[in-house]
Amino acid sequence: MTLPVPRLSIGLPVYNGEHHLEATLDSLLAQTWSDFEILISDNASTDGTAAIAKRFVAAHPRVHYRRQSHNIGLSGNYNSVFALGRGELFKWATADDLCLPGYLAACVAALDAEPGAVLAYPRTRFVDAEGRELPKHDQGWDLRSPSPAQRLRYVLASAHWVNSIVGVIRRSALVRTRLMPDYPSGDYRLLAELSLLGTFIEVPEMLYIRRLHADSSSQHMRDTVWMTAYIRGRGGSIALPYASLLRDEARIIRDSELSLGSKASLLAFLARTLWWRRGRLARELLTAASVYWRGQTQMVE
Repeated sequence: MTLPVPRLSIGLPVYNGEHHLEATLDSLLAQTWSDFEILISDNASTDGTAAIAKRFVAAHPRVHYRRQSHNIGLSGNYNSVFALGRGELFKWATADDLCLPGYLAACVAALDAEPGAVLAYPRTRFVDAEGRELPKHDQGWDLRSPSPAQRLRYVLASAHWVNSIVGVIRRSALVRTRLMPDYPSGDYRLLAELSLLGTFIEVPEMLYIRRLHADSSSQHMRDTVWMTAYIRGRGGSIALPYASLLRDEARIIRDSELSLGSKASLLAFLARTLWWRRGRLARELLTAASVYWRGQTQMVE
């Protein structure tokens, strides 16, 4: 029997998520708005993730499970699970975070009220591995400016939490992007592409609980080597994430439908952000050189 197409597809990419996956799925299934499916994409986990997922599949017809034959990396798994979705709306869910019961209802209502919006997300509360609240703040991405250039400028200047990326997004907008790239902080590229396609809405209620723990990727952002392997699913050459992001942001500006004046202004602004963050680029290049040198030394030995 073919199930009816839901309005929203929730893609849940997971790798070794046994510690929090059950709580995450329970929070999604407890939503007050229910026209959705949950698509779990297991990135060849080696723990109890598969058993937990299959238990939910057996109990809930809206939950579906697929296992990758090998680890395709974080970005590959994010993009793969998006391709499985059938709904006009899409949301990525992380395997260690929680959505409070009104999350989906509030985001869908916000998008329905503003046809020009492409993304809606609620405010975030941060907790540790045991659920204790952390004194952290996310300034958000409430981009309601009618100017695509102004929205993109905000993204180019930003260097804060990107919890908005797991909000509810129009599928028609996502298919016009290149989705998640295979370098750290690549979600900024996706937000930049989306910002040109429509506005972002921040729902004022705090309906998302982000869990920060030792194994979460946010705790390894300064370790470029670790992050590159995590996102790609393999080791190998350094991704040069900031350099890659700058290149992609310049291409986004160049290929956009903005006026020549807006493009020139944004490219100049991007050059200024590079100057402000030149230390970040320098550290990245030094790390890449160090890894390359160690690799050459090992080959000689």
